[in-house]
Amino acid sequence: MSKLKKGLYSWPQLVKDCLIISKKLSTQNFDCLVAISRGGLIPATILSYLLDIKKIHVIGYDYYLKPGVRGKLRRISAPEQKIKNCRILLVDEIADTGHTLSAANQFLKNKGNKVTTVALHWKAKSKIKPDYFAHKAENLWIVYPWDESLKNKLKSL
Repeated sequence: MSKLKKGLYSWPQLVKDCLIISKKLSTQNFDCLVAISRGGLIPATILSYLLDIKKIHVIGYDYYLKPGVRGKLRRISAPEQKIKNCRILLVDEIADTGHTLSAANQFLKNKGNKVTTVALHWKAKSKIKPDYFAHKAENLWIVYPWDESLKNKLKSL
């Protein structure tokens, strides 16, 4: 596999993208929001405030071993409360291969929920296209401001 070019995604861009996505979703009503941990937690929190969604749940998957290197997809956490027959906003930071977003989407749909998917970035190779996304990102490893790779920079502030 060739080395991926890295693209730095900023906090101001995150806020701008969440505002744009929230405007597109403003006519819809959701019973709750489900964030895919860990990457989807921050955009989900911002969207929950912008859309006034107070019921927030988390579903977690383990997939990437390091940038560009995937392991076996496995669900490591699920919402503690049973969510059935709800209108759910499902949020992740990126639909790269789409395995994580697709697995979470299917998990929630299997419980009779109507799911609307959101990702900040979408790659065409993804097995699922989010219902809403801010950017198409090809051949790029997006470095989000909360990523592990920036942990040392943040600690030095």
